[in-house]
Amino acid sequence: MLAIFDSWPRGAPIPVQKHIRNRKLVKYFNRETAAAIVACSKLLQGMSLDPQTPFYYETGVMEFEELGLDAIADASLDEQGRFSQRLFVEKGAKAVPPLTQFKALYNMPLSFVAIEHGLTGDNAVLYASARSLLSQAQHAPGQLPVLLGSGKVYANGTVESGFALLDRAELAALPLPPTPGEAIALFAVWAAGNHAEAGT
Repeated sequence: MLAIFDSWPRGAPIPVQKHIRNRKLVKYFNRETAAAIVACSKLLQGMSLDPQTPFYYETGVMEFEELGLDAIADASLDEQGRFSQRLFVEKGAKAVPPLTQFKALYNMPLSFVAIEHGLTGDNAVLYASARSLLSQAQHAPGQLPVLLGSGKVYANGTVESGFALLDRAELAALPLPPTPGEAIALFAVWAAGNHAEAGT
C-alpha cells in the first residue's frame, strides 16, 4: 500500500500550482479540491496509472468553506419569508458568482483529480462513511489497483487530505470499520505506516 496524508491550517497556502498541469482550473477549486490535487500528485509522483484504475473518494461536511450560499437563500425569500422558486431563478441564483457552484459540489475533488491523472475508470464519491468507501473499493470491477481518497474541511479552517493506492489483496485484507465514520482518519494511520513509501 502506498498512502499519504496532508494537513493545512486555516490561511496556509496549498501549493496546488506546483501540482497541476492546467493552472487555469484552479479558479474552480475550494480548499478541499486543492488539497486533494496536491496529496494525490505527491502520492503518484513518477507513476502513471492505467486510465481504467478505479477511483473512490470520501468527503464530509464542509464545515468552514464560505461559499455565499446564505446569499442565495436570502435572495430567494418572498415578503412572507417563504422560499420562492420565482425569486430563486430571478435573484437567488445570481446572488453569488457562477464559479461558486463548482466549489460547493461534493464530487469536485474526485472530478479534478481524475482529470489531472487521466482516470476514466469506475469512480464514485461517498459521503461521510469510511465503511462505504472500503466496501466500494473491495467490490471494484476488474483487477487493477484501486485509488482511494478522502478530504475534510474543519470548522477552524484546517483542511486534511489523504490518498492511498492499494492492490486487490491489500483491499481484501482490510476489515470494514464497525461504524460508518469519516474516512480521513484511516489515511492518517495508513500514511504513518507507509511514510517512506508515500514520499512524504
